[in-house]
This record gives sequence, structure tokens and C-alpha cells, in this order.
Amino acid sequence: MKRRQQGSALLIAVGLLGLLAMATLARALSSPPGAEAALATERALARAREALVAYGALGNAAGSHDNSPGALPCPDLDNDGVSDLNCSAHIGRLPWRTLGLGPLLDGAGECLWYARSPRYSNNIQTSERGTSADKPALNPATPGEIVEVNAEGATGRRLAAVVIAPGLPLPGQQRGAVSGLSGCRSGDLAQFLEDVSVGGTPYPHSSGLNAVTLLAGDDGFNDSVLGMDTPRLFATAGARVLGDIQLAGGTPTHVWWTQNLWCTQVCVTASSGRITLADGGSVSRALGVFPACASPCSGT
Repeated sequence: MKRRQQGSALLIAVGLLGLLAMATLARALSSPPGAEAALATERALARAREALVAYGALGNAAGSHDNSPGALPCPDLDNDGVSDLNCSAHIGRLPWRTLGLGPLLDGAGECLWYARSPRYSNNIQTSERGTSADKPALNPATPGEIVEVNAEGATGRRLAAVVIAPGLPLPGQQRGAVSGLSGCRSGDLAQFLEDVSVGGTPYPHSSGLNAVTLLAGDDGFNDSVLGMDTPRLFATAGARVLGDIQLAGGTPTHVWWTQNLWCTQVCVTASSGRITLADGGSVSRALGVFPACASPCSGT
């Protein structure tokens, strides 16, 4: 009897494996061509953006009061996975090591690229914030500088940063071997990303100040782009600021608080602090003690 039971169990297991294999095959056959690659690209872009949001909120990957909340790292300019200290360009590969990630690959197996607004650079010393037009105070009222572009031209939305998946090489693009240091293929920006013109107006990716979001598959363009606007960034960075107010028991003593004019961004109700974002949304937190300089929220 025991042998019969074991044999029946084996047959059931084999049957289940067969059904699983058939279901997997059916799903693969029913998926549109390129669907798996597109999904892999979407996941990589989303993961990169959330890592950048977390970095901006914390000041760096581990947490730091030296950088301004919302400040973003320089791109990787020499293909080693690390943010470059000299920050001589606003666009490069995603600095995955600096963000505490592994190499993020799109559906074509290519590493992601990244651009961030110059005024959001964490290379601007916190003590110099608010001292000039190119070193402004950094808070939710600071506009992004990257122009979002779709098939009709500029949308009017300005972004703090953007992550880009290059996709497969197009005719004329020549990409080098994979670097053992970064896990990314070598080659300059033009071998991975495409510049476009819409309605006769050029929108070059190479400037780092355009987020071209034309649909992948357009003639001469197959980049996939995911932007990060300032509300997404400061929803998290603002929560960190409110947390620091709570920890400080009122007014934070850090340089970033004064230099970035955070007191102009925090209002108070009877029991909480609130930071209003550029899109009209807000982030709030119950506070036992308020900053001495904070004003009452409107309507309260």
C-alpha cells in the first residue's frame, strides 16, 4: 500500500509540473513580442528612480546632514558605477554603486543612464546654498531644469532628474565591451542615447536638460525615459525634514535648514507641521514642538 501511495504522489507531482510548464508556455506565446523586455525596462527605471528619491531624502545612500535634502548625485562619467566628484557634465550613466544598488539593466541588457538638474547637484556646498542664481536654496519651491518633451514638443513640465534606458543599438551606434568594473558597456553618450527634433526644435539628450519621452520604437529613437518631478522628490525629502524637526524638538540646527530657507516651506496647524509641494500636494507630520519661525498654515 505504501508503494502505491508513493507512486500516486509521484504521478501527481509530474502532472502538476506538466501543467505548470504548459501554463508558462501559454503565457509566453500569448505575450506580445518584446513584452518581457519592456517589463524589465520599466522595473529597472522605477527602481532607479526610487533609489534616487531615497538618496535625495537622506543626503546620501547612508544618511547625512552635510548635503541638502533633495540634492542628487552627479552621474557616473567614467563608467565605474560611482558618482563623479568633479561633476563636469549633467548626464552620464546611473551611479549604481553610489546609490547602493547593483547594475540595473534594461530589457536589452544595457545599463541605465541618468541626468539631473544642475541646481539639484549635491556638489553644491550646503554652506553656499542661496548665495547665487546657480547655487539656489534647495526646497520644494525650487523648479527643476530638465524639460519634459513628448511627440508634440515641450510639455511645460520641468523635472529634477530623469533615468533613461538606451535599448538596443540603432544603426550607426557602436557600443564597446562590458567593463569588468561597472558591468556596463563602454562608449560615449551618442552610442546609447538619441537626440531628436520635434516641430523643427532640437531637443538633445546630450545636454542633460531634456527628457525626451517619445514612444520607444519611433524612427531613429528607442530610448525609454522615466522622469522625476520635484513633488515626487520632496514628498520623501520633506518627510525627512519634518522628522528632523521632531528630533530637534523644534528648529533643526543643521546648516541645510537655514541655507535652504526651509522655514519658509513649513507651516503649522494645531498639532502638525506641513510642507506644501509644487503640485499643490503636501506632506504632514504630527509634531510636539514647532520651529520658532514657522507660520500658521492658511485656512487653520
